[in-house]
Amino acid sequence: MRLKTRFAALSIVLVMATAAFSVSFVLAYHSRFPVLQRLFYSASAGGGADGPAGAPAPSLSGLKTGADEPNGHYYRDRVLVLMYHDVTAKPTDVRSLSAANFERQLRLMKDNNFHWISMRQYRDFILHGRHVPENAVLLTFDDGYESFYKYAYPLLEKYRAPAASFLIVDTIGNSRMPGVEKLNWDQVKEMHGKGIDFFNHTYDSHYYGPTDAHGKHPEPALSSRLYLKDKGRRETEKEYEARVDADLRQANAVLKRELGEDNHVLAFPYGAFSEPLLRICKRNGIDVTLTVKSGLNKPGQTNGFRLNAGGMSNNPELQLALMKQAKQRLGHAHFDRAPAYKRVAIGSLAAAAASFAAWLYVGIALLRHRETTSSPPRQPASP
Repeated sequence: MRLKTRFAALSIVLVMATAAFSVSFVLAYHSRFPVLQRLFYSASAGGGADGPAGAPAPSLSGLKTGADEPNGHYYRDRVLVLMYHDVTAKPTDVRSLSAANFERQLRLMKDNNFHWISMRQYRDFILHGRHVPENAVLLTFDDGYESFYKYAYPLLEKYRAPAASFLIVDTIGNSRMPGVEKLNWDQVKEMHGKGIDFFNHTYDSHYYGPTDAHGKHPEPALSSRLYLKDKGRRETEKEYEARVDADLRQANAVLKRELGEDNHVLAFPYGAFSEPLLRICKRNGIDVTLTVKSGLNKPGQTNGFRLNAGGMSNNPELQLALMKQAKQRLGHAHFDRAPAYKRVAIGSLAAAAASFAAWLYVGIALLRHRETTSSPPRQPASP
């Protein structure tokens, strides 16, 4: 084979081996590197709402509703976390779920062998690998809307379903805060005494803030360095970490004061997080966090997946069909095969290294050959 042909073939092999290694490395080792989680696993923080805008819905194409399966087996040693926001009688906002549809969801889950678990069970499962029932589901509600008390809570009691609510702590019982009505501490304490758990959704960092002088590129305040108008620059890393640390610490302190329990869980606003934010969480005793990316959760998945189950367009029957096929359809599936991807990563790295050595050897030989053929023949020395 000519040197040029060999060099071209080795170039193709090298590119393919490098690509295979890159993809398999991300899929195999994403959980060890937060930057990979943020790029490939965390949902985009785009959109102005903490819900459908930040949580692209899994495809419902091809799903079919069917008869109830009271003994159905869909997944084991995994937990599906469902995410809700507003539950109300007559929704007028895209994020709101009707109380009738929420009750229909609960009935369908119960009739099809799904088992609700508490946040305590979920945390023990994630951190310590403790047993959970098959088809385990954790119900979570974000933002602390008063409608949770009026509409969701009575239905949770009716079906004896535990749930977790994430509070923007400064808005609770704060009549100065504009917007949708929020819970007060009397309501929170009543529900807390009857099986509803409450956790951190920041103290008052649930908003998009400016990251430049013109405000053209707002980012979630909890995960981003914001622009300081009075100083004409963005926060330094130290200033950012101090601000976020103070927010999470204050939220945890208020939850401890009002409910008498330490907080160890945080739901990221808009699902957005960063490596510094994960470090700050650990410093504040937060060992389980939740995003808005859909998927099943397994032991060790401390930065968890959630499936959006709310919104005006929710179809309880199609959602049930999706839940039954969660193992095959949700976004975690590729990442759940990490051991196989590790073997592919090692093999493709070895192939890339061997290809590079051969490519380099042939490339040098090709250059030398060109130099030899392009040099003019030496003239014999004159006598």
